[in-house]
Amino acid sequence: MHPPTRSDAAADPAAAPTFDVDAERVVLGSLMTNANLIDVVSARLGAEDFYNPRNADLYDIIINAHESGVPTEPFALAGYLADRGTLNRFEGGALFLNACVAAVPLAAQAPYYVDRLLELATRRRLQVAGVRISQAATKPGVTADDATALATELIQQISPRDDDDMVQLADLLDSGLDAIEHRAADPAGLPTGFTDLDRLLGGLRRKQLITIAAPTGCGKSVFLVDVARHLSIKRKHTVALFSLEMARDELFERIISAQAGVPYHLIRDGNLSDSDWQRVSTQLGPMSTAPMFICDRSEINVRQIQNKCRWLQAKHGLDAVIVDYTQLVEPSRRCKDEQEQISDVSRGLKIMAGSLDVPVIAAAQMNRGPDMRADKLPQLSDLRGSGSIANNSNVVMFIHRPDYYDPESPRRGEADFVVRKARSAPKDVVTVAAQLDKSRFVDMATL
Repeated sequence: MHPPTRSDAAADPAAAPTFDVDAERVVLGSLMTNANLIDVVSARLGAEDFYNPRNADLYDIIINAHESGVPTEPFALAGYLADRGTLNRFEGGALFLNACVAAVPLAAQAPYYVDRLLELATRRRLQVAGVRISQAATKPGVTADDATALATELIQQISPRDDDDMVQLADLLDSGLDAIEHRAADPAGLPTGFTDLDRLLGGLRRKQLITIAAPTGCGKSVFLVDVARHLSIKRKHTVALFSLEMARDELFERIISAQAGVPYHLIRDGNLSDSDWQRVSTQLGPMSTAPMFICDRSEINVRQIQNKCRWLQAKHGLDAVIVDYTQLVEPSRRCKDEQEQISDVSRGLKIMAGSLDVPVIAAAQMNRGPDMRADKLPQLSDLRGSGSIANNSNVVMFIHRPDYYDPESPRRGEADFVVRKARSAPKDVVTVAAQLDKSRFVDMATL
């Protein structure tokens, strides 16, 4: 995030600087000189902390090359860039890389320059935040509460990356024992609304990324809306639902269908009987007080999702985030292919779950793997695009419907929630009823 213009920073010679391009080159040169620094530096410094866009691009490239096992010294890095046709993005090409290395006084001093870049990046963000807060405070129609919420959100975003995240074991005793006692009294995390699934997983846990995967049209969006309905309408938990594929009007109609038990096509076509209208009307009261917040932007990245969630957290509280679906979320940086893009997004969702201290439940698409197997049962390898989804997720659950593959299946109308990965629960299968005409799954016991 940059200051408005360089001339603004230079207008007052007594003002503290907000960028240092030379320090940026020292950091880049240090990483190219000593690859052992890359993991240490990347844990603290992001490309967004650079002022110069070209330097930010090179930083991202160095990190990606290192993660791919490519040497990052200038000669090898120049070849890596040339092979991808991107060397010409840097004026001077290999000469620019060598110039960065030449700028390094001593690689061991890299932490000092990292601290400087973080300091300057924080100043720039404060500068921009101050402008936005000032604009909000004087904008007609913006209440003081809204302006305060914006200011809180902006300041929270500026918090340094390396604040107190190291804690001694002894400091965990009181809070850890309190948490165990609390779970003894209330063993489940946030409920999904499915009794056997909650018993299996222990509910939806804070800081966890829970991935729900299914083939197209098999019901992953239905499941996510089921969870959102149960949490917000029945339990009054605050839920942020990001629907990148389904518009808010259709989402509303599907929620009404599921809540009232009225077939979706009747609601879609406005062809409701008097008894249907009666069932719908009984749901309006609970829905009107439900703390469910919906965003149907089709183009959004993880950082934008997190910003909206921070605002919601500051203004209303936040208990869970639901994202439909991972492969539609835009990456926060340039990626060379779909696999890298999905990896970037899934990692961002996992980090967001920890940062917001809430469960993040995200849908994911599958490849055609089950089509090639006789039993059609999904496996972790069926996640489309990247194994990083499974790696980043605390829980991976597939939705398997026998009648999806065989309309004449004796198990028609049933669905299996197949838990293939769970870091704190056993892998198992939970069977529910699939009432997709009413946009919902329901516990078998309720039938």
